Amino acid sequence: MAMHQDDKRRRGFSIPYPRFEESKKALVSRAGLQALLHIFDSTDLGEEFRKCLPEEGSNRSCGNYELGLLLIASLLSGHDSIDDLEEFDDDELLDSLFGGKVPTAKTMGNFLRRFEPRHIEELKRFLTKMGYTLRNHTRGVHPHKGEKIPYFKMDGTCHEQHGRQMEGCGWMKTSSDKSVYGYASLTIFDELGFCYAGELLPAAHPKGRPAELLDQVLSPLRGKKIENTFEKVAHISGDSAYLIEEVLRVCLSHHTTFTIAAPKTINWHQFVDSSSCSWVSWDYSQEELQKLHKKKQSPTECYVARWHWSPGWSEGKLKFPVVIKKQWRADEVFGESCGYFHYHAVATNQDLSQKSYQSVIEDYRPRADVENMIKEFKIGFDAKHLPCLKMSANEVYFLFVLMAQNLIRWAALLEQPDKPHFSKKIRRKLITAPAQLLVGGRQLTLRVKSKFLKEVSLFLYGSADRVRKIHWTGCRM
Repeated sequence: MAMHQDDKRRRGFSIPYPRFEESKKALVSRAGLQALLHIFDSTDLGEEFRKCLPEEGSNRSCGNYELGLLLIASLLSGHDSIDDLEEFDDDELLDSLFGGKVPTAKTMGNFLRRFEPRHIEELKRFLTKMGYTLRNHTRGVHPHKGEKIPYFKMDGTCHEQHGRQMEGCGWMKTSSDKSVYGYASLTIFDELGFCYAGELLPAAHPKGRPAELLDQVLSPLRGKKIENTFEKVAHISGDSAYLIEEVLRVCLSHHTTFTIAAPKTINWHQFVDSSSCSWVSWDYSQEELQKLHKKKQSPTECYVARWHWSPGWSEGKLKFPVVIKKQWRADEVFGESCGYFHYHAVATNQDLSQKSYQSVIEDYRPRADVENMIKEFKIGFDAKHLPCLKMSANEVYFLFVLMAQNLIRWAALLEQPDKPHFSKKIRRKLITAPAQLLVGGRQLTLRVKSKFLKEVSLFLYGSADRVRKIHWTGCRM
């Protein structure tokens, strides 16, 4: 390679040649991992998690509880599959935390395959308890975060796979009419971003059991329903796939309100052109007008109307209002003069004598946030691809992903409640950092950079200038 002769542009700058030497000191690259694992292990979460695990298998190197925590550590670190566990081989911190017993990918696969159906059901119920625990703690630390009652959003997605021998995989249609080979999943998140329930579904049954999953999430609120008979305990939102008898019966039995997109199969679209349809103009807020002004756009024509729907299964005993929104959409080529009206309908059981039609549409809008949480576990934790041939093992792995996602979300809300970051930045700020490990006198010490110490201290203790014992209140199951 020719040497640079012209030094005018380089200004004498060059990368110095390094000299490599072997270090005798223990160095780690994930200094913040211990903090999250310690919180999980030392509170009621760890004890309840232990009860969901199968009995000890033939593996002699690690117990099931250790393997479970190690898989959570792997997902918190950003590993894409169980094969990435080999990155822990030379990690002195993981060796110290787990007694030098870092298993192989084969051992972790055997651990996932040991879960029986009853263990998987217990793990699903634990996920619900975990969601409420982290929600209560977060709102205790930051009372302004979240709504008075939980806002649950349910949605499904596809997990495209490439292994032809994977159990349960098959071809299925997505919402955009694209054919995908793989699994489906159904999840329920709240407005803070915590996951309360999830299930991995075979391609033969991609819709799953939304009513049973919703009943599992709402059951812990039964006490509130009894104490306050006339107050709603939660709000449910979903797309048109969930406007079905089973879901509506669960919502009504648990004393919740709902806003669910209404499909055209209930024939609301026949009402919009009838003479009995009375349209009310949309009232643009000052914030909306300012946003349009910044984009140099003017408010479009927008109206709302109400229609009553009586489900066939109720035999005329029930009627739900369906709020229909009509908004003008300009043609991309010819502009405002040419275009069409776009219609969108939302079914609800809210009292419209106390609320406007427009507020029902606005209550439905936050449902779209669930797409960000689905994107988070599919990309941030690579749950788009699953590691095992056996479907039950893949479902267990998927539930572990959702648990790790909850821990990351909880850390993000405590660290920066108004604008919580997603997993990529939280890992960089709170988990991935070089440190020197010191072990002695029954004490584990990590020497880190001052900036990282400040971030972790703010997250754990709320103050960077003092360190005290963790008292994590509000986490009783």
